[in-house]
Amino acid sequence: MRRLEPALHPVRWRPDERTAPDRLLDPQAEPAKIRAFFVDPPAARRGVGSALLQHCIDAAAAAGFTQLELVATMPGVPLYLAGGFVLAERFDLALPGGVTAPMALMQRAV
Repeated sequence: MRRLEPALHPVRWRPDERTAPDRLLDPQAEPAKIRAFFVDPPAARRGVGSALLQHCIDAAAAAGFTQLELVATMPGVPLYLAGGFVLAERFDLALPGGVTAPMALMQRAV
């Protein structure tokens, strides 16, 4: 299993400074990326996560992407498997304080 070091870049905002937007992905050459979404625990197991995931898939398709990928925490893996994703790679993410978090790179066709 590969171990990744965190690439933490704190964002500091001041009214006189602007941060650059993320570069746009090329739908013909790169997969669309789902960064993160979370469901409030009281709303869990009610289809909210599945609906959010389907919205992301539909938006990626509408933008011309043919592939979609994300990095999941272990609790999210079953949702993404049910949504048609496959496990591409497992790895540990090193966090501050010597803590590691198991993660999964997941991919699917759009």
